[in-house]
Amino acid sequence: MDKRLDREFGVVLLSTLLLWLAFFWQGVVTAIDIWWGNEIFNHCFFVLPTTAYLIYLKQDSLFSNNIKPTLLPLFAIVPLCVLYVVGRVGDIQLFMHIATFTLLPVLIWTIIGHNAAKSILFPLVFLLFAIPVGEQLIPFLQEITADGSVALLKMVGVPLYRNGLYIEIPAGRFLVAEACSGVSFFIVSIVIGSLFSYLSFVSPAKKLIFVTISVFLPVVANIIRVFGIIYIAHKTDMEYAAGADHLIYGWFFFAFVIVCLLGIGELLRDKGVETEQHGEMQRGNIQLNVKKVALVYFVLIAFGAWSWSYSLYKTENTTRAFNTKDIANLKACDDEQLYWQPKIENADKQVRQQYIVNSQCQAVLVQAEFHRFDSELVSGLNLLYVEKEWSLVRTDNEILVIDEVAQTVPVLYLTSPHEKKIKVARWYEVNGQVLTSTIKAKLYVTYLKMTRQYDGGQLLIMAVPYTLDTSTLQITENYE
Repeated sequence: MDKRLDREFGVVLLSTLLLWLAFFWQGVVTAIDIWWGNEIFNHCFFVLPTTAYLIYLKQDSLFSNNIKPTLLPLFAIVPLCVLYVVGRVGDIQLFMHIATFTLLPVLIWTIIGHNAAKSILFPLVFLLFAIPVGEQLIPFLQEITADGSVALLKMVGVPLYRNGLYIEIPAGRFLVAEACSGVSFFIVSIVIGSLFSYLSFVSPAKKLIFVTISVFLPVVANIIRVFGIIYIAHKTDMEYAAGADHLIYGWFFFAFVIVCLLGIGELLRDKGVETEQHGEMQRGNIQLNVKKVALVYFVLIAFGAWSWSYSLYKTENTTRAFNTKDIANLKACDDEQLYWQPKIENADKQVRQQYIVNSQCQAVLVQAEFHRFDSELVSGLNLLYVEKEWSLVRTDNEILVIDEVAQTVPVLYLTSPHEKKIKVARWYEVNGQVLTSTIKAKLYVTYLKMTRQYDGGQLLIMAVPYTLDTSTLQITENYE
């Protein structure tokens, strides 16, 4: 094998990785911020080194194929670059992360060719576990955990009362919080299950069975864990399974279930995998095509420049007046009876007003303005309630009259530990348009930013008692 070609291939591969890192830097950095700041995604730090190790294990098989660049992946590279630019301009981090970590294996496929990429297909796909996604499952997993643990507690005769995600027993009250959803446990189990099935099984059926087990086992185990914590607290009159004990039991149980998962894998393992011997493999040829590689580089540079151009753009009208809103058929009041406050990040201005309902100040309207180009009007950081103070019971759609137009608005029904019950509605006003869908609002803001028409917007959140019919309310401009 020509050592000069080996060096040239190494230079091309390294250059490709550096270009990926340079032009998709923000996608990498924002992902690392999430990996570090959110314990749900701490495992993502191990994905890239694990991928490199898996490719190292397959190096003989990889280099037995001809290394020949291909342009077929351009049909994936171009849409992924567009997705990245859209995500960067609209601050849709999910788009950026999907594009960034899907583009990397596609670029490797482009440089090494079809057959070589096929030999390391799993390591390339394994890179997708670096995408920090899965938090959206938290409410779903919370509900499953609460339902399952309540069912088990009733089976063993523990008296209880369930109020949303609060579970009350004679000894005390428990909240199935986000940390109790088991989402981190769930994601890590799938990652470990997928890796173990690749290393241990030859049969596709066994691989599918084990990955399926790794999906359902953490859900069932988390239900048992929450049940066990509450049951121990019931039997010990809250002496155990609370505070630090709660966390210790959680980590111990997590380790125990992972050991059980790996034990199941050992029972199902294809014993031939460890002793599988490969004959002497003849190395393939390295056939570098400078024109093809240059075309791929040109595409990356072009989209990278397009993406960075938006960082220079600023909105022109950054001092416009704040358009206050009012609930026309309710009287404003100063005494706050409803202890509710959303959590809004990085707003340019925020106003909160209380209104009288049934002779009490118990309706609230919060308005937040975002007018800077780089501000994030539609963000997962803007929370409708604080989890420690409120629990979600259900969601529904209701009619609300906004600027004299009837709108269907998503409504969250919340309850507090003291059984205060409110419902919360959220909507957006962007460039004069009222948008009640978070997804549509995000895409509309992104479109306006892409076309440089964005002039800022408002986030409006209203909280009212369960008993108040929202269709009787009218949200209008306050000209007083």
